[in-house]
Amino acid sequence: MTDDRDGDSQSPPDPRLPCTARKREAEEWALVLTAVGLDARVVRGPRGFSVSVSSDEIDQAAEILSSWQEERAERARRHSLPVPRGATPFETAMAYACAIALLSFHLGLARAGRWADFVDLGASRAALVLDGQVWRLATALTLHSDLPHVLGNTLFGGFFLAALAGRLGIGLALLAFVTTGALGNLANALYYGSAHSSIGASTGVFGLVGVLAGLAAWRRHQTAPPGRGAWVAFAAGLAIVAMLGTGGPQVDFSAHLFGLAAGGLTGLLLAIPAARWPTPGHTGQWIAALSALAVLLGAWAQARPWTLGIGGS
Repeated sequence: MTDDRDGDSQSPPDPRLPCTARKREAEEWALVLTAVGLDARVVRGPRGFSVSVSSDEIDQAAEILSSWQEERAERARRHSLPVPRGATPFETAMAYACAIALLSFHLGLARAGRWADFVDLGASRAALVLDGQVWRLATALTLHSDLPHVLGNTLFGGFFLAALAGRLGIGLALLAFVTTGALGNLANALYYGSAHSSIGASTGVFGLVGVLAGLAAWRRHQTAPPGRGAWVAFAAGLAIVAMLGTGGPQVDFSAHLFGLAAGGLTGLLLAIPAARWPTPGHTGQWIAALSALAVLLGAWAQARPWTLGIGGS
């Protein structure tokens, strides 16, 4: 409670209790102490406003106010997390350029009559992956069953790649696509065990959705009111999979789910450094982008497409 005499009390402030120049803040302290059963009131002293309690409750009051101030400071820190900046025009253009590259690759294979050969070399076939042909985890991300399949991944892949580029930068977003897509394909191969074949960038696309969900989940956990925390972000990710990743007889739903899960875990792992440190600059983004490209090119080198006699008679 507060003193009715405009902050003047007969009891001087105890040095063990906090002091402030703002009477309203001291009134908050008094309310906190009153809420836990202490008889507290605002007092004014040489150092400003404080609270007065009985002598045998001073240590308890000091501990309560210390904990309350720490909790308040933590809440303020959480609510001051930096706002995601969004993708720059360059990052958006690069995201869609990479997505269009997938479309061009598919059209080039179809025009050359090599689509079936490349699928034979690069599809994520569970039995072969588990037998050691791990490059298929990455090469499968660049192959598509038909034109609608690749068009869908071009459109949505570019969109989610740009969205993640706005959080991490385009290079890290590309590396996340390749990494989460490969991990999703690996989990899918382990799930089926043998007779299963999977192609398509959608595992990596839903990996991007998962990373975004993981980043958002951590942020909501830090800032959202109780009951509306991390689960909301993951529920949104599942809803996107349900809307975009379940239609059609050839849809590999489990691969989409595993891609989302791999991305979610990746997003959670990246959330703390992404919030505490600046996004890597141009050099870091180039290193990440070239690493993603190196993984894909290295995987196709392991597949040895030149054994098909491309360019021969």
